[in-house]
Amino acid sequence: MKEIKMPQMGQSVEEATIVDWLKKEGDTVAVGDPIFTIQTDKAEIECEASESGVLRKILVPAGVEVPVFTVVALVGDAGEALPDLAAYGVKGGAASAPAPAPAAAAVEVTAPVAAVPVAANAPVSADAADRVSPRARKAAQSKGVPLEQVAGSGPEGRILSEDVLAWAGAQDGVRSTPTARKIARESGVDLTQVTPGHGGRVTKDDVLGAIGSTPVAPAASGAAAPSLVAGQVTPLTPMRRIIAQRMAESKFSAPHFYVTVEVDMQECVRFRNSGTAFKPSFNDLIMRATARAIQDFPLVNSRWKGDSVETVAEINLGFAVALDKGLVVPVLKRIERMSIQDINRESKVLIDKARNGKLLPDDYSGNTFTISNLGGFGVDHFTAIINQPDSAILAIGQIKDRVVVIDGGICVRPIMKLTLSSDHRVIDGSVAAQFMGRLKTVLEKADF
Repeated sequence: MKEIKMPQMGQSVEEATIVDWLKKEGDTVAVGDPIFTIQTDKAEIECEASESGVLRKILVPAGVEVPVFTVVALVGDAGEALPDLAAYGVKGGAASAPAPAPAAAAVEVTAPVAAVPVAANAPVSADAADRVSPRARKAAQSKGVPLEQVAGSGPEGRILSEDVLAWAGAQDGVRSTPTARKIARESGVDLTQVTPGHGGRVTKDDVLGAIGSTPVAPAASGAAAPSLVAGQVTPLTPMRRIIAQRMAESKFSAPHFYVTVEVDMQECVRFRNSGTAFKPSFNDLIMRATARAIQDFPLVNSRWKGDSVETVAEINLGFAVALDKGLVVPVLKRIERMSIQDINRESKVLIDKARNGKLLPDDYSGNTFTISNLGGFGVDHFTAIINQPDSAILAIGQIKDRVVVIDGGICVRPIMKLTLSSDHRVIDGSVAAQFMGRLKTVLEKADF
């Protein structure tokens, strides 16, 4: 019997959720066949079978998050007996007889159970604060220990530094994923009181379950999206949950401010209609112009590092692509080296991969600046939330004929509104204004 494991889609990916199984038990699979889709922290991706044979057992059903390299399915011969499934964390033990090709039924797995209710970031009362020694408080701040979770061993329950260190050591001894540890630390969850789910390792979903937030399994692939009605409650998909988390983190951690300019796109219209064999899109031109402007104002291509600001040498331009399930941001790497033809070709490839679930981690990572274009939806002007770790994002409205005054005369010109959202920790208003002025000049002169 051969094992199909959860692949590691990039070095930063520690865990992933199976969104949908593309094959059912009893189906024949070959190496390279798409077998399931996963949701990482940034995109939904199709995963290919690493073994050939008959899909004998699905060990991890859709909607369950597991660490990378977890065995998620077994592939073998049609008449081959299944091994002891308890070794894979599946209830029911060994299957002694060959299983017929069943319908795609979910396999029962050990569900995470919260041992005790946990208060998230409960503040320490004044009385409790008096019972914390200065050394204990310093140790707690250093190690991110929630003092409300620590039992004191000193006189009258006073919390000592050794109590804090013992609590932190117990957390470190729990098998858990990095994301689970981060959420537990931020939410004041005691990992020793969280029952691990599949594979005996505490994951993000186990911690969320302990604080009362239960993950919801997505709908089966191919099912028609239900029409929304008033009062309907729609469960979050994995992608929507991640988008919500990332956007909230960005909005509440980075102090946003906004600068808007109007651009006369007449020369860009002439450039597109110049009669050459190649006709770029307006988005191609805007991306090329953005790269030119960033080269003149490299601070816009920087990242906040907590106690420093990193200005990145290469320009990796992310561009938002809307999908039925949410939003993904493929990245054009080193766009400053690309011609408009290169931008057109590479962006089409990435858009096609995004819409077909073929994006790989390298396709959507490493962004240093992002653009979001809603002009195709008839939007005149909007402000966008920064796509971290970037320090700025450019929002693009539609090109629309407007009446303007030029040299004292009234004219009709194709006008487009651009709005830059900036992280004020990195970018000052004057820098944002100069950058937008430079971008406006490049577009209005078609200086590509």
